Amino acid sequence: MSTERDNFVASKLAKMSLLEKCGQVLTFTWRGAYLTPSGFEQITRLHAGGLCLEPYALETCKNLYWGRSQIDPNFKKPKDYFDIAHTYFDDRNFGVSVTPEELTEALNQLQQIAMSRPAGIPLHITIDMEGDFKNDYASGHVIQFPPPMGITAIGDLDLAYKVAYTLGKQMALIGITQFYHPVCDVNINPLNPEIGVRSFGDDPKKCAKFVDATVRGYQDAGIVATVKHFAGRGDSATDAHDTLDVCKGDLKRMKEVELVTFQAGIDAGAKALMTAHTIFPAYDKEYPATLSSKILVDLLRKEMGFQGVVVSDAIGMAAILKKWPLPQACAMAIKAGVDTILLKADDESRSQCLFGIKSAIERGELSEERLNDAVRRLLCMKYDQGLFEKAGKMDPEQTHMHVHSREVQGFSRETAEKALLVVRDEKKLLPLSKDKKILVIEQTIPYSFLGKDLYSHPHMFCEQMAKHSMNLILDDTGFHALDEEVEEALDLAKQADLVVMTNYYARIEKKGNNQHLVKALKKAGHTVVVVTNFPYRRGVTREADAVVCNFSGSPDSIRAAADLLWGAVQPCPTTKMPVDLSAEANLPDEPAAPVKKPVKKPAGKQSNPWAGKC
Repeated sequence: MSTERDNFVASKLAKMSLLEKCGQVLTFTWRGAYLTPSGFEQITRLHAGGLCLEPYALETCKNLYWGRSQIDPNFKKPKDYFDIAHTYFDDRNFGVSVTPEELTEALNQLQQIAMSRPAGIPLHITIDMEGDFKNDYASGHVIQFPPPMGITAIGDLDLAYKVAYTLGKQMALIGITQFYHPVCDVNINPLNPEIGVRSFGDDPKKCAKFVDATVRGYQDAGIVATVKHFAGRGDSATDAHDTLDVCKGDLKRMKEVELVTFQAGIDAGAKALMTAHTIFPAYDKEYPATLSSKILVDLLRKEMGFQGVVVSDAIGMAAILKKWPLPQACAMAIKAGVDTILLKADDESRSQCLFGIKSAIERGELSEERLNDAVRRLLCMKYDQGLFEKAGKMDPEQTHMHVHSREVQGFSRETAEKALLVVRDEKKLLPLSKDKKILVIEQTIPYSFLGKDLYSHPHMFCEQMAKHSMNLILDDTGFHALDEEVEEALDLAKQADLVVMTNYYARIEKKGNNQHLVKALKKAGHTVVVVTNFPYRRGVTREADAVVCNFSGSPDSIRAAADLLWGAVQPCPTTKMPVDLSAEANLPDEPAAPVKKPVKKPAGKQSNPWAGKC
């Protein structure tokens, strides 16, 4: 350990008030593109230790986390309690597109505010940039890559490192300091609704190699890598946003499967780790990992040797909130061994969480020594990154030059092309013929997760298809087509020789995807070609005549898949299916989600179904 660092951190810690230390272990969201009173006060009055960037570009405390308010109605406010300003923008109104250089300037401003606080402590700025539909900053032509499963399909560890380094370098120049990635969950359950392509696959040894390469790539680029979700959610059939799950693996299975990838990440030097809101009876039959000292101290610290920062997954998920009120859960998590609590759409409860931790210490339920230990780890992480010197001083011009360089942009497209996989084409429909009239049906990716520019917009697939042929009929549907959209597609298909459609899967779209539309078209006698991001049945379907999997709903992957359909791009011969799908073959079809007629709403009041759902 560095004596200089230890002395510096000890000096900072000694000067911090109890309230400042309680704030330091909280990571709030910043989903705005500009400074508001609430954004300012969560740094200055609540003493935020970090901020997590979200994709909505519109700040509001009206965001419900998966439809739930995070406020504890029974919270007893202490005498020194205070609330901060809130922003009551309507989340049905969309925000703005922000260029990388504009975001660099905005993050500089936030860091300067943080450094001007009495304690003079910079923020850790975190983000999810997993690939596919989990890129929380997608504006201004920033590069995006296929998610872990697409990288494993390519099978090149050197490329995996380069992808991680390139993405990390891009984000570090903007001023982001930490990725909540890589996902270390080994996806051994093909019906897992939450992990899927976020995982490197279902082989723990192979996954471990790619985790190692990714951790090294991020951290060599100056980004803190956060391995997640400890101790593994790959065998889940539920979503932690909805319910508290139990991983039934025994000690032997846990050591041979779930823990292999996390140990690889730890051994590679990962400086942070995120907990799972899951009960692992092999280690603790009562509490989920986020609230379990048996898992976070006895297993993680003592047995596996992890010395970095422990991050909670978003504490407001139903897996926690259905049993433990938010302020109580925050204190319990710190006591169990978590070093920083992630609060996502919990805006109105921010003060409750801060004072929940402080009150727990004053009541003797949580020791100040444990709080000091958590703060010390966070300050050491920031010191090692050089944030006390460079925070707030990033160069927007350098950001612009790097993001828009031909080398960086070209590498993104190259990787997308390598990840393409023709899953099925027994009828030899590919490449497509320009002589045939083709109906193109594109799912509309929710606006929040698009760049809102000509590079990343709702009709990227149709746009790219039209570059190859004008003998097309273009149509779109919602992510899960409504009754009237299915009827329209069936009517238009009568005019076409062939239907080409997207059937993406996104874990946070609870209504489902377009499997039912594929079935309806096939039942009507049409030939259907599907492009999907998801190699499991939800994506490839049983019915489609031909299927191309690109593993990602990001711009280059979408455009590369369209090019492959026309023969302009050839499949890479070394790219292989990264998961064993034989176990899925014998599973029954999942029941289709009900399709409803759209509800007419006044103009300007269209709700954003993904608001607050990360």
